[in-house]
Amino acid sequence: MSMKRNGGEDHHHLGVAAVKMKKNKARRKVREPRFCFKTMSDVDVLDDGYKWRKYGQKVVKNTQHPRSYYRCTQDNCRVKKRVERLADDPRMVITSYEGRHVHSPSHDEDDSQGASQLGNFFW
Repeated sequence: MSMKRNGGEDHHHLGVAAVKMKKNKARRKVREPRFCFKTMSDVDVLDDGYKWRKYGQKVVKNTQHPRSYYRCTQDNCRVKKRVERLADDPRMVITSYEGRHVHSPSHDEDDSQGASQLGNFFW
């Protein structure tokens, strides 16, 4: 005696998967605002007055320069920064920010010169 799979069971299984997909879509976070700018610079990471922790690096196609990923080090601040060099002109640095800082720029004594130069630079 052979056992056949009930078509209803397959539909039930697909239904559970569909429900899980709907739950995942509902949990997706709202996308934070993004903006970027290009700067001609010899250094990759420009001093913008905030402290950053590097959490990743990725090889980018068609360029010898990697893309670096940073997070703001301040507690409860979820801003991310992405830094890469322009493939066509490696002198240009593209810095992309995602999110808004929930705090003022950090003003350390040793960073005071860089912070004062960017006093009008904010998000």
